[in-house]
Amino acid sequence: MVQLRRRYGTETLQHHGRCGCRRRRDGRRHPERIFEPFFTTKFTGRGLGMSAVLGIVRGHRGVIRVYSEPDRGSAFKILFPAVEQAAQGAVIEREAAEAWRGSGSVLVADDEEGVRDVARGILEHLGFDVTCVADGRACVDAFSERSGEYTAVLLDMTMPHLDGKEAFEELKRIRPDIRVVLTSGYNEQDAINRFATEGLAGFVHKPFTLAGLADVFRRVLER
Repeated sequence: MVQLRRRYGTETLQHHGRCGCRRRRDGRRHPERIFEPFFTTKFTGRGLGMSAVLGIVRGHRGVIRVYSEPDRGSAFKILFPAVEQAAQGAVIEREAAEAWRGSGSVLVADDEEGVRDVARGILEHLGFDVTCVADGRACVDAFSERSGEYTAVLLDMTMPHLDGKEAFEELKRIRPDIRVVLTSGYNEQDAINRFATEGLAGFVHKPFTLAGLADVFRRVLER
């Protein structure tokens, strides 16, 4: 742990032993691609997860430094800004968001049970009735049964059966005016760039907080 005096105050080092960047058959490495959302050296679809990590770190105004050598390992240094006291404006803004209350029904679609549980708890605290499903196909099926009752949908970008983009298109086909809030661990621009179709009502970054989710839903529903 290293204390710096100016912009960045804490540096954390994680070392992963013998997990250096894999070599391609032509002998070249590709460390510069590890932050691409869907890059992988294995099967297609999930990527390495580093784009999500980068999105979270950038969301906190941090930076990542990567050091890697073949057959020796990789080191990731993560630096975050240090503050001596909380900004009063941010505190007031957070308190205002947490005090807001909504109403109606929200459909939550995410393949991670922990995320569904957190989303349900926050949204119910904010005054919503919540239905949770674990994949894109279940999301479309649940929505089609009660499409007129839902106020909004909180939709994960990466899910089995139908991913977020495919589910989004189906939801809009069933009810064009439904307000869909996209959620992802990827940074906002990378996530939204996958949606060629316009019509997303909002975006909330994982891991989300009470204040963050409340602020997004307040802005989406009060338009």
